[in-house]
Formats: sequence, structure tokens, C-alpha cells
Amino acid sequence: MRLIGALLLLLISTTASLARPNIIVIMTDDQEDTGSMAYMPKTLSLIADEGITFKNSLVNLPLCAPSRASFLTGQAAHSHGIRANSPLDQGGWEAFKSKEEDSLPVWLKAAGYKTALIGKYLNRYGQQSGYGAWLAWLGSWIDVEFKGTTVGNPRDWVPPGWDLWYAFTGTRVRYYDYWINENGTILSFDHRPSDYSTDVLAERAVRFINDEGESQAPFFMFIAPKAAHAQGDRAIPSPKYEQAFNDVHLPENPAFNERDVHRKALKAPRVGLKTKQDLELSYRAELQSLQSVDDVVAAVVDALRDTNKLDNTVLIYTSDNGFLFGDHRLIGKTAAYEGSIKVPLLMRGPGIPEHETRDQLVNNLDLVATILDLAGAKPGVPLDGKSLKPLFADAKAPWRSAILIESPVTRFERASNRYAGVRTTTRKYVKYDGGFEELFDLAADPHELRNKAQDPAYTGDLLTLRSIEDTLKSCVGEACWVP
Repeated sequence: MRLIGALLLLLISTTASLARPNIIVIMTDDQEDTGSMAYMPKTLSLIADEGITFKNSLVNLPLCAPSRASFLTGQAAHSHGIRANSPLDQGGWEAFKSKEEDSLPVWLKAAGYKTALIGKYLNRYGQQSGYGAWLAWLGSWIDVEFKGTTVGNPRDWVPPGWDLWYAFTGTRVRYYDYWINENGTILSFDHRPSDYSTDVLAERAVRFINDEGESQAPFFMFIAPKAAHAQGDRAIPSPKYEQAFNDVHLPENPAFNERDVHRKALKAPRVGLKTKQDLELSYRAELQSLQSVDDVVAAVVDALRDTNKLDNTVLIYTSDNGFLFGDHRLIGKTAAYEGSIKVPLLMRGPGIPEHETRDQLVNNLDLVATILDLAGAKPGVPLDGKSLKPLFADAKAPWRSAILIESPVTRFERASNRYAGVRTTTRKYVKYDGGFEELFDLAADPHELRNKAQDPAYTGDLLTLRSIEDTLKSCVGEACWVP
């Protein structure tokens, strides 16, 4: 009898270990990985301390819509073709709509997952068609506001593959005064404290988990708040956090307001005192708005624990791109510098060791491959990334040596500022469309101050990285892997 009992326990244990996990992804907007995570104690305690922190997590293209399109397809920007936010540039949701039938939620649903999106989808979703964008652009020049700019872009559209669709619609994503499309029904939110959008998303996420409390089927939930993206001049915090961090100053590493940029492709004026003061306010607002995201993480973990689902749930925290607060004199994203392409990536769950870090080069394409691997789901398109599962068990597992970075393509941007580049563990090479090249020795110069492209001592590196960039800029699937 004891032997039978032991075998039954072993069978139960094995069955539990083989059960496909629930998967929750929390993706912020414009959150850099150059210090902001230190101000999120709940996320650090509940995810980082209980799992893995990836120290070299990058995005393929540092701009909202292209990055989110990569998350939904597992493909680099040159593969899925979306390299801008606006339909004027063949970007945003209008460009992605034709791909919805063969994307992540569809693949997961086919594998038996219940799926939910809560928050931001893609730029201009439910807001503006290509026709409307042209009218809006023309109106901005002649100071006339054209009506009906959402023609061809219905705000009640629910993409295939989602069981719960709870997405911002009708306007650009906002902290207050916004609409949400809940499975085809439009909900309106005002400017009351209870309408603060990050808190609204948290409540809906918790309700979804509670609704799944008795279900044995696995679920996938994608939570995408507005934070820490600016609305107007800067992010808007919840009233309970708007006085937080008033003593925090703008971090000034050696790249801030860089003195000498004559060997750089992107040249901007020096950051003046007024601009610096504004940047400091924006940085504080970022941290303040992220406190509500910290609350989202805590609320989700509490709900998972209350429904006995925490032990079989993979929690992933990341961002769509980073942000430059004056480094190299630049403000914003899209550049190839570390502050722009580097994002947080924290993971916890079954099979993931506690309180460990990984130094390997990973990106947002790997994240999609990992989710599908965990779910036992099959993609409908070639994936340009690799599952991170081998790194869970082995911190020294063989991994890639180089990764591709790409730039947005918009009609209002100088073509000479467009680029494709390669990031390795110790080097970064960037080739601009105008022919200018940058090469940074990240081991000796982590702040990317000294362009070594013309330095004879780096000729070998330059030739190698040129060849890798030439291969990766049009790679598909396995060809994107550089051992």
C-alpha cells in the first residue's frame, strides 16, 4: 500500500509539473531600464526576488507600435513590416489589422488557452484611419479641425483570438477621460480619482483572475497600462502618488548632455537649464505613474494567491521600449542608444529559479517564443527569437552572441537618421542610411561616448559587425540566430 501511495503521489506531482501554466504579461510604456525599477519595491519583491532578472533585455525597434507588433507576432520589424506608429507611415494598428488572424492570441487560443487583453493594444487602434490621419495632418497646417477622422477604424472592433477584450479605444491612450472597448461595448471614463486608468485596469485584471478561479483551463492575460508614457508634457500620476519622489533628481550619468557629439550621427543642441528642469519633472512623473503599476503587480499576485493559481502562473514584467532623459542630448526613444533599446525583463513562475539574474542578450522576440514554448502552442509564422527556457535552469547555457536593432521609418524623419545595428555583449555597431557608422566598445565605454568606427585598433571588430549586420537586417527565423 505504501508503494502504491508513493506512486500515486509521484503521478500527481508529475502531472502537476506537466500542467501548462497560466501566463501573465505586464507591459509598461516607455519605461527605461536605467534606474526606474529601483523605485518599484512591490514588483522587485514579488517578481524579481521570486524569479529571474534579465540584465541585457533589449527591444528590436524602440517605438511603441512596432515593438508591440513584434510582441504579437514574434517577428522583427523588417519581417512584420510595421516601423511606425501612424497610418501615414504604413504603421500603427491599421497596418497590423491584416496580421491579426495569425498572431499570438490566436495561437494560444488554438492551444486551449483563454485569452485576455487589458489596456493598450496598438497605436491608433479605434482612433484614426489612414484617411483620417491625412485629414488631421492637413488640418494641422491650415488650422482646421476635420471631423470623422476615425473613418475605416471602428472603435468597437474586437480582434480575433481574444476572449476578453478590454482595450483603450476612440482616442490616444490616456490616464483620464478615455473610452474602453469591452468585447464590443464602449465604456466611458471621466476625470474622477476612481477613473485613473491604471487602477481601472488593475480592477479588471483581478476580476478576470477571480472569474477563472474554478477553471482548470490555462489562461493568458496581457496587461498594458498607459504608464509611464507622457500625456502632454509628462506622465500623470494617481492622486495618491502625485507628491511622491519630490526629492528625486534627474539621474545624470556621463552621457547626460554629452559635451562632444561631432563623431555621432545624431546631433542635438545642449540641454539648457529650463529643459533640464522640465526633464526632472518628467522623470519624477515617470516614477510616480509607475507606483500604480507596482500596485497592479501586487493586486495580480494577491488575486492569484487567493484563487490558488500563483504556483502555476508565469508572471512577466517588461516594457515596449526605453526612454532617453537627455542622454547624448536626446529626449525620447527611437535612437540606438542603451537608454532607448534597453527595457526591464523580470520573470517568475514554475520552473524559474528564485532571485537569480541572467546576463545573456535577450529581446522582445525571445519573449514571444518563450510564451509559446511554455504554452505548448504553435506559431503560424517563423519566429525571429528563441525560447528563454534553456536559461531558466542554466545561467551559463550557450546563447547568441549578437542581436539586431532597427530604427523607425517615418516620412517626416531624415533618412540619414535611419539605421540598422548590432549589439553584442561588449560592442555596438550602428550603420545609418546615409553611410555614417558608429562603433562603441561597451566594455570600456558603457555610456557610448567614444565612437571607434574610425579607430584602426577596432578594424577587425568593424569588419565582423558589418557582416553580421548585413545578414541580420533581412533575416527570417533561424537565420536571425548568431551563435
